[in-house]
Amino acid sequence: KEGIHAIEICHFHFPATDDDYLAQLKSALESADVTLENVLIDTGNLSNLDDAQWQADIELAKHWQDIAAKVGAKGVRIDCGLESPTSETIKRSADALRELADYGSSLGLATTTENWRTTSIQADDLLEIMRQTDRPLKLCVDFGNAEKTEDKVATLKALLPHGTSLHCKGHFEGLTLDVEEFEQSLSLVKDTDFDGHISLICDGTDDEWDKILTLKQHVERYLF
Repeated sequence: KEGIHAIEICHFHFPATDDDYLAQLKSALESADVTLENVLIDTGNLSNLDDAQWQADIELAKHWQDIAAKVGAKGVRIDCGLESPTSETIKRSADALRELADYGSSLGLATTTENWRTTSIQADDLLEIMRQTDRPLKLCVDFGNAEKTEDKVATLKALLPHGTSLHCKGHFEGLTLDVEEFEQSLSLVKDTDFDGHISLICDGTDDEWDKILTLKQHVERYLF
């Protein structure tokens, strides 16, 4: 619909995960000519210092990797964790991501991480986790999450050269987009060699589709 041919689906969007439903969803995506780029695994804590819970969260992520493979996704996005970043929690996160990247590879899935929750919200910590993981991780750069740091522009400048996908968020007052703010982020993307997929993100559900199409219009005009 409306020229959108790639999507991401959060794990909590699945109303069911039985094989019949996953086959139906895969067929519907194929019929609509829509690529499922990633299943977003928005659960678990890969920097957990409790051994039993850490391992349980790794197994939970593998469960969702299995689901992603069955539904025909190209990959998954996995968050780095909820703990404050220290040398110990960064290593914990990297060890988990390494195991999950290898497991995903065995299923034919790419593994992406993101500047999101506590362990990886700061660019330096996220890049160090990726370095220690020592696997070909992809990186989703999220505009809205960059705004949670002290300097959104500096965070985006640090991450975008490594970015392989974007979560493009904008500020709306009603249906009116703050174009200047949104295009400031797009200008930083334009300054890099970014060529990955772009997800348009809208907080909340009020007039969601109209807002998504507004973001799409500005992304296409500014970047393409």
